[in-house]
Amino acid sequence: MSQTVEPDLDGTTNVLLAPVRGTDERRKLPKSMFVKRPSVFTAKFVVAVVAVAAAWTAVALEPVWWVIAITVVVNGLMYAHLVELQHECLHEHAYNRRSLNRLMGFLAGVPMLTSYWHYKHDHLRHHAYLGTPQNQEFFNYRFQGLGSLPGFLRGAYHLGRYDDVARDTGRSLLGRTDPGITKTLAAKKIRTEYQLFAVLVAAAVVYSVVARDLYLVWVWVLPTLLVAEPTHFLIEMPEHYGLNTQTDPDVLSNTRTIEAGRFAKWFTNGNDVHTAHHFHQGVPMVNVRALHRVIEDRVETVAPSYWSFYRDVFTGRITYQDNSENCMTR
Repeated sequence: MSQTVEPDLDGTTNVLLAPVRGTDERRKLPKSMFVKRPSVFTAKFVVAVVAVAAAWTAVALEPVWWVIAITVVVNGLMYAHLVELQHECLHEHAYNRRSLNRLMGFLAGVPMLTSYWHYKHDHLRHHAYLGTPQNQEFFNYRFQGLGSLPGFLRGAYHLGRYDDVARDTGRSLLGRTDPGITKTLAAKKIRTEYQLFAVLVAAAVVYSVVARDLYLVWVWVLPTLLVAEPTHFLIEMPEHYGLNTQTDPDVLSNTRTIEAGRFAKWFTNGNDVHTAHHFHQGVPMVNVRALHRVIEDRVETVAPSYWSFYRDVFTGRITYQDNSENCMTR
């Protein structure tokens, strides 16, 4: 009996694209659409790191409650923003060298303990299989029952992802990997990253206990749990919430675009034009708005703003597609 071999989903050229209805001319996009601009990504990364460094320094110099409160918000927002930069790296849109994309992508994921290679493995399959029953995503968010304040808060502050991180870290320390990771090289890289996370967390715990100092709690733990997690939830939720991601084979209808303001465009790192990103995942994020202009009149699902989208979810105008396996559950 012949065994089905999964196509190569980890490359950056001739990538497997999600289904789209009608004539598919995505392979005919101009070469200029695929040009990367490493200096632009570096500038974005530096801005985020400088903001984090300034917040860490402020707490070190003046550890009073109001400084801590402000920096918890600043750091949390930047940690969520860094995961969006990590997303750019895992598509290898940031740099022309794979090693640089991995290095910067790994660093961007450290605050929220998001493994670059694990995220990449699952997310590129999400792109390839969107609109089919095989579609799943990396982040373990729960979108049921968001039509009330308690339900919305439960969704935003669901910390089940850290159960997954702990489980993956434990497996990695034992030399094992998530059974869903079937490629030997990917499994090795994923284990290495979770092992590094274990070292970083252990070092942080030892420092905090030995020094009897809550500094890392103020600048890392609280910003991540109180701000970064719900913020990233709010960034990710509009992508496909309320849309049929399992049996609607068309990225122009199963993915949402947001008419965002300047701040949201920067903060989400182009996630507002998510339909364009799914239309062709090989187009670097620096060019995704140009691609959006090409397909704008064909995009079927558009929200006038992030706030209007959240309002429609909260009031029940947009509801969850109750598929047996939704795209946000591994």
